[in-house]
Amino acid sequence: MSKQNKESLEKLLLFICDICEDNDNDWFREKLIDTLSTYENSNTNYSNIEQFDKIERYLKLDGFKIIDYSWVKDETVGNQLFRDSIEMSKYRLGKINDTINFDEFCRYAYLQVEELINYYYHVKFKSDLTEIINFIKKHNKKFNGEYINDLNKISSFYKINAFLREYNLNNKPMKFTIDFLRSLRNDLSHRNSFDLKSEDEILSNASQQKIDITKSYFDFSSSNKEKIDLYNNGRFIFLKRLQDYKEIIESLTYFSEAIKILAE
Repeated sequence: MSKQNKESLEKLLLFICDICEDNDNDWFREKLIDTLSTYENSNTNYSNIEQFDKIERYLKLDGFKIIDYSWVKDETVGNQLFRDSIEMSKYRLGKINDTINFDEFCRYAYLQVEELINYYYHVKFKSDLTEIINFIKKHNKKFNGEYINDLNKISSFYKINAFLREYNLNNKPMKFTIDFLRSLRNDLSHRNSFDLKSEDEILSNASQQKIDITKSYFDFSSSNKEKIDLYNNGRFIFLKRLQDYKEIIESLTYFSEAIKILAE
């Protein structure tokens, strides 16, 4: 048997974890543990209890429901969404370095948003780049697609914004959550865009100017650029510290369902 590379084996582990998460597959989990125990007994001096604990720690994925992407017809896209969803759940459950990591959880959530929106354009427009560019221009006056020859070269901001506007989803809570995920992804890419001291100063300034960053609504039309920037930055910091995992899961699920319905 040829030697498998690490990436292939990691994908296999993710697939096994998904199977084990389903309560209907308890028989499979028990069979897997028995099989690995037999193998370990012939190769190591671990006790059965130690083996069981080692396997159980890896396979324990209970905590919240992983998003269902079984509806995705493209196998490559579906597998990628599934893997990113699994990774997201691992960061939520602290399975990576035994630490719950909100930032990485959000990063994998946004990777799914990007994968879903690209899937929408591929299916809806049959990958016709001219039609895609015209569709995005319809909803983004500042978008210039003159020299674009690949869907992946179009900013996710324009692709998502056009989709949300086309179907009147632009004022839904989902939209604001996606905006936050994109901002956090960018923040992580640049690292330390705001240090803790500057974050506290921004929050303090917002409070002094009676800008309520706890609310998703803000009257942009009657505010100057300074106040708009202060609200946007303060709101971002507030949400980053709030760490509302549930809201992100719900918004990502809602976005997935919207793509499922509207891409056809």
